[in-house]
Amino acid sequence: MSFDSTKNTLEKLLEQVDEGSLQLPEFQRDYVWAEEAVVSLLASIAKGYPVGALLLLERGGEVDFQPRLVEGVMLNKPIEPDLLLLDGQQRMTSLYQVLWSPRPALLKNAKNQKVERHLFLNVDKAVAAGVPFEDAIEIMPGDKRRMRDFGREVDLDLSTPELQYAAHMFPLDRVFDEDDWLFGWRDYWREREVDTRDTEKLFKQTVIKRIQKYEMPIIRLLKDNGREAVCTIFEKVNVGGVKLDAFELVTAIYAGSEFDLRRDWSGTPQEHGRLGRIRKATPDHGVHAWLGSLDFLQACAILHTQEQRAEAAAAGKQGLDLPQVSCKRETVLALPLTAYRKHADAVEAGFVEAGSFLNEQKILWGRDVPYPPQVVALAALFATLGATARNAAYRDRLAHWYWAGVLGEYYGASTETKIARDVPELAAWLDGGPVPRTHHEAIFQAQRLHSLRSRGSAAYKGFHALLMRSGCRDFISGKPVELMTVYANPLDIHHIFPKAWCEARGIPPQRYNSIINKTALSAESNRAIGGSAPSTYLARIEKRPGGSAEALDAILRTHLIDPELLRADDFDGFFADREARLAALASEAMGKAVVGSEVPQEGIADDALGLDEEETLEEAA
Repeated sequence: MSFDSTKNTLEKLLEQVDEGSLQLPEFQRDYVWAEEAVVSLLASIAKGYPVGALLLLERGGEVDFQPRLVEGVMLNKPIEPDLLLLDGQQRMTSLYQVLWSPRPALLKNAKNQKVERHLFLNVDKAVAAGVPFEDAIEIMPGDKRRMRDFGREVDLDLSTPELQYAAHMFPLDRVFDEDDWLFGWRDYWREREVDTRDTEKLFKQTVIKRIQKYEMPIIRLLKDNGREAVCTIFEKVNVGGVKLDAFELVTAIYAGSEFDLRRDWSGTPQEHGRLGRIRKATPDHGVHAWLGSLDFLQACAILHTQEQRAEAAAAGKQGLDLPQVSCKRETVLALPLTAYRKHADAVEAGFVEAGSFLNEQKILWGRDVPYPPQVVALAALFATLGATARNAAYRDRLAHWYWAGVLGEYYGASTETKIARDVPELAAWLDGGPVPRTHHEAIFQAQRLHSLRSRGSAAYKGFHALLMRSGCRDFISGKPVELMTVYANPLDIHHIFPKAWCEARGIPPQRYNSIINKTALSAESNRAIGGSAPSTYLARIEKRPGGSAEALDAILRTHLIDPELLRADDFDGFFADREARLAALASEAMGKAVVGSEVPQEGIADDALGLDEEETLEEAA
């Protein structure tokens, strides 16, 4: 990190703001300070107290943020600044508007409303011993006239210099150009045979000069600093503002090359950007409802760093000399605009293909996506593979990897590392290489079914999708749950042995709230179940028009429920049987054995399977 530290007078800094040589980065949001905060800031400066350092960035280096003027600055023509203000925006904006600009300052009042204000100093109070400086500050409306009695009477009018002289109210926007006002004030009172010279002298010495000579510490980042260094420092010092993510920082960097990343991503009211085009391929609230701009940049970073690694390998580099495939924050921040432009179309197509893959797995809605970062890996892989991603054998193998990650709850932490590792390993696996680490290491223990109770859990969402994938149908309508979900029929996860029935028999919540005792049903089916014993509610459902025991038993089997055990109200037998069936479902989805399952796993090895073996497994299933 290259920087230097110094001090500069407040007057010089405000002059730089006014002439445009000191500006803000474009990504800095406008921020309006409250009246009391500005009064406190002015009081600290007038007393010579520290108000914090400013962080400035030299222009002309690798980090070339698009600049914009400080709010309130008016210039006749655009000016390229020498320095950008990374930290201190609120202080400098407020000080510029209050102490330098003749136009009203934009502040927030006690009701949090944005209002125009002029600030004045009561000269007599400002020099009086024992009077807090804050009490000497008078806040006036934008027209410098304060009203009372619901606006019917003037309480204080400072709209002309003469009225200000009469009230001994010094306008703070004249603090760096005070002489003319002070001469006018002295002459006004001389004509009325009042000598203000001693007060004037004391006011200049104890207030005006102190503000004029006030120095602010400055940390100046030199232009030879890289993106990650500048952005990291900015976010560490910007603790009082709204945290910027990597997308916003990259947007600001690209803006220096006149490329609008935000528009490319979000589009306009008239035209979709990449996000809109990706989501257009799925229903509203579909699997890409969660998709964010940073996810897209991460996938682009994967493709860029893969390309860099391949080029280095072709040049003869090996081992640690090879650059790493990465989508970490620093890699995203370093993503060149040329690389973004090169890979963005492929990544966009990759996310569309990833959405199609999720739908094939019966994951239909954004809320049901177990691990969004795992979808970033999928999108980057599909962007790498192109049209070959639609190969059926590849798709089956990818499904095993996907469900190993979901049911093994593998993507719950260190997601950036896992994305960067999985994409090249998956591409190599599909091309005949070794098994990806995720598929090899991820395990599902049958005992985990007992503790899966929250629909927020990735594995819980996974089993819900797998049951739909295996064709489960609603108890009453007989419609596939997937079809009911698509057409927005009221559907939820409900108990198979009702909660009231279980509690009446002393079955603990840890058991009856497990996913083993839950399945997806319509609201109508759930009402039919009520709190009755299974034998009772099944008989009730069968009596509906067109109902029969045979048809209902067939539906129950689609939920991996043994009809005989359910009709016998045998909770323990049902629990053990369905646990084994769900474990077998997990095993089939992952393409590998489930740990602790008593169900035979013929043909399934502990390691990942080859394509021929997968085909045998599918035939057996």
